[in-house]
Amino acid sequence: MESTVKLKAFPVTLQWLLTAICALAVANLYYDQVLLSDIARSFHADQSVSGLPFTMMQIGYTFGLFFIVPLGDRLDRRKLIVASLLLSALWLVVMTIAPSFTLLLVAALFLGLCTVAAQLIIPYVSSNMASDKKGAVTGRLLTGVFIGVLVGRVAGGWIGQMSDWRTVHWLAAAVLTLCAGYVYMKLPEDSARKQDSYAQIMRSMLPLLKKEPVLRETVFFGAAAFAAFNVFWVPLSFILSGAPYHFGNGISGSFGVIGIAGALAAGFAGRLSDGIHARGWNVAALLTMVFSFILLGLGWYHLSVLIAVTFVLDVGSRMNMTLNQGRLSRLNPGQHSRLNSLYMVGYYLGGSFGSWAGSTAYHYGQVSGMIAAGCLLLSLPVVYFLASLRNPVHVREYAHK
Repeated sequence: MESTVKLKAFPVTLQWLLTAICALAVANLYYDQVLLSDIARSFHADQSVSGLPFTMMQIGYTFGLFFIVPLGDRLDRRKLIVASLLLSALWLVVMTIAPSFTLLLVAALFLGLCTVAAQLIIPYVSSNMASDKKGAVTGRLLTGVFIGVLVGRVAGGWIGQMSDWRTVHWLAAAVLTLCAGYVYMKLPEDSARKQDSYAQIMRSMLPLLKKEPVLRETVFFGAAAFAAFNVFWVPLSFILSGAPYHFGNGISGSFGVIGIAGALAAGFAGRLSDGIHARGWNVAALLTMVFSFILLGLGWYHLSVLIAVTFVLDVGSRMNMTLNQGRLSRLNPGQHSRLNSLYMVGYYLGGSFGSWAGSTAYHYGQVSGMIAAGCLLLSLPVVYFLASLRNPVHVREYAHK
C-alpha cells in the first residue's frame, strides 16, 4: 500500500549532520586502501594478494548498490539507514577479529555490501523534503560523500601509522554505532510513497533505464567521468614514486588532500543542477576534466603542474557527479532509490573499467598512454551530447524535466 507523501523541512543543521554521516559511512570503503600492506603482513599473506580486501569491498559495494539501495522504494529508508550503519560496524569488527585472511576477505565483501547508508540518505532526503532546491541539498550531501573518500584515506593512513589497522577498524565501528543511534532518534519517518513488492521493484530496474532518458544520460556521463578519473588516480602512485619525484607512500597518500577542492565544488554544482542549463553544465564539467589531462601532458614532471592537474580533475569529476544526481533528484520521488541505484552501479562499473584502463595505459604508454585513455573516455559523452543537439524533441524533453 502506498503511503501519502508528507513533505518535510530539513533544517540546515540536520542537512550538515547527515552530510557528516554520509562521509563517515563512505570512509569505510577507503580506510583499508592505504593499509593493505599492513593487513597482508599481519596475516603473513603474499604481497600479490594484498589488494584483495579492497577488491572484495568494491565488489560487495556494487552488489549493495544494486540489491539493497532499491529497497528504499519498498521499506522505510530511515530504518534501512540505521541497519546499514550497524551492520557496517559489525563487519568492521569481524574483519578485526578474523582468524584468517580468507575470513577477512569474506567479511570485507559483506562490509562493502552493507556500506550503502550514504546512497540511502540522498534519496531519503530528496524524496521527503518540501523544497525546490533539491539539487543544492543533494550537492551538500555529496560533499559528505566526497569528503568521506578523503577521510578514509587520510585518517586510515595516519591512525594506522600511529597504531595499527585494527585500531582504525575499532574506532570506525564505534563512530558508526553512534551515528546509527543519532539517525534512529532524530531522523523523521520516511513518508515517501512505497511500492508493494521488492520483486516488482527489481523487475522494474532495467525498464526504468529504458524509460528515463535523463537516467541513461547521467549513467553514461557518470561512468565515463569516473573511468577517466581512475585512469589518472590509479597510476598516480607510480608517477610519484618514480623520477623525478621519488616520493614515499606517505606523501603519495596525502596527495589526495587536494581532492577537497572537488568536494567543495559539489555544493556549487548542486545549485547549477536546479537550473534549466544543467545538461550544459554537465558537459562543461566533462570538458574541465579534459583540460586536466591536457595540463598533465604539458608538464607532469613539474610538481606544481601535477598539483594543478589533480585540482582541476577533482573539480570537474565532482561537479559532474553532483550535476548528475541533482538532475536525477528532480525525477519521480517514488523511484529515487532505484534511480540512484542504477546510476551508482553504472558509475562504479565505469570506475572499475577506468582502473584497468589506467594501469594498462600506463604500462604500455606511460603518461602519454594515460592522457590518450582519459581524453578518449571523456570524448564519448561529449560527442553524445553534441549529437543529441540535432534532435530538438530530445532537447525539449530534457528541458521539461
